Amino acid sequence: MIEARHYTAAIRQEFQHAPTPGQEEVIHRLSDFLAQEAADQLFILKGYAGTGKTSLVSALVKALPKFGRQSVLLAPTGRAAKVLASYSGQQAHTIHRRIYFMNTVSDGRLRFVLQRNPYKNAVFIVDEASMINDAYGQGQDLFAGSRLLDDLFSFVKSGTGCKMIFVGDTAQLPPVGLSESPALDHEYLAAGFQLNIQHQEL
Repeated sequence: MIEARHYTAAIRQEFQHAPTPGQEEVIHRLSDFLAQEAADQLFILKGYAGTGKTSLVSALVKALPKFGRQSVLLAPTGRAAKVLASYSGQQAHTIHRRIYFMNTVSDGRLRFVLQRNPYKNAVFIVDEASMINDAYGQGQDLFAGSRLLDDLFSFVKSGTGCKMIFVGDTAQLPPVGLSESPALDHEYLAAGFQLNIQHQEL
């Protein structure tokens, strides 16, 4: 078992500058999160633009391989995935591309079907999490009957020892038709998904 202090030292080493007190607290909280072995864990990192979320994620992605852990970078849109890849220095994908595959269902129509998570002890980092919808796909939609947020949790849980980190800005617009972003609401997620959640705001 890797102790939290080792994660703290590695993340600090990869950080671009001296962390602010708020950033230092996030580093410690993230390190505790990574060191825990409890299942079904989620860390939510919220903060406005310019608070250091990007620098923290970049440092974390660079630190994880030192402990034999892989990071899987995801975002709700192709544009957000490109931004995430550019500042982290690692390939990123849309959530849809990573967790679904196209299949023909019983009625002969094409549908996106949830895959099984092949990763072990990976850390899934989801940027722009405020954009993740929790509504069901409707009608003839290729995602009819699916809920992206629910499917994302199911996918990650189907792996072995995987954890997930949501990164987002509460000042950004929530998904269409909603007044708040469900993926950044720790009380909503704890009640609806039976998750062990830690959260921190910069």
